[in-house]
Parts: sequence; structure tokens; C-alpha cells
Amino acid sequence: MRYRWLWLLAGFECFLAACVVAPAPEPRDQSCQVARIVDGDTLHLTCGGIMHNVRLLGYDTPEVYHPLCHAEKLAGERATERLRGLVAQGPLTAAQFAGRDRYGRDLASLSIAGQDVARFMLASPLALPYSGHRHPDWCARLGG
Repeated sequence: MRYRWLWLLAGFECFLAACVVAPAPEPRDQSCQVARIVDGDTLHLTCGGIMHNVRLLGYDTPEVYHPLCHAEKLAGERATERLRGLVAQGPLTAAQFAGRDRYGRDLASLSIAGQDVARFMLASPLALPYSGHRHPDWCARLGG
């Protein structure tokens, strides 16, 4: 019986001392720098001294490292160059993080020099809309 009072007292002290675990902060815009462009939809960012392997949201580009055909590899290299060109236009102005994918990459949307990266990439035939489900058959699309 006397131990019940100890638990109640400990709970009351915890309440007074704000012993509540705060929820994780909502993802927000972060100031980051592009450290490396891996391919047309993946890059490494440094944000607040922390390196992030990032899968960009909203689009998919052909594979460079594990293509299913030669045409996919060539298109993936062009998509990578297109992303490099966008990064060269100006500083990264916002990184909105939104969780992780099944490979452990941070999911994020980016704006560079005021341009939404996904929108810029989707304006070319080198990218297709992507929501995290099945990847497009780039070899069939590219005739390769």
C-alpha cells in the first residue's frame, strides 16, 4: 500500500517537471548544400553538418548504376546532367524532408534557385511522375 503512494508521488513530480516526451518536430524547410549528385533523382545533401542520402520526391529518372538496358543507362546519365545543371543555377533554397524510403534514403523535395526540382525534371522526357510504387519500364519507353 505504501508503494502505491510512491508511484503517485513520482507521477506528480514528473507532471510538475514536464516529464512528457515531446513529439518529433514536423519536417520543415532546411538550409542545405548539395554535396554530391548520384543520379537524376538521388543526391547527397549536407544540412546542419549532417550528411543525408536523399531520394527526391515526385519523379523517377532512368537508372545509371543498375540499368536494365543500354538506352536506360544513357538516359539516366542525361537526367543526372540535367539535375547537375539545375544545381549549378543557384543555391539550394529549401529542403522539405518527408520520411525515408525502403532503402533508408531520406525522402525530400527541393527548391534550387527558387525552382522546384521535381517540376523542372518532369518538364523533360527524362523523368516521369513517381509516387513510390512500381518504377516505369524505361527500356520499353526508350526502345532499348
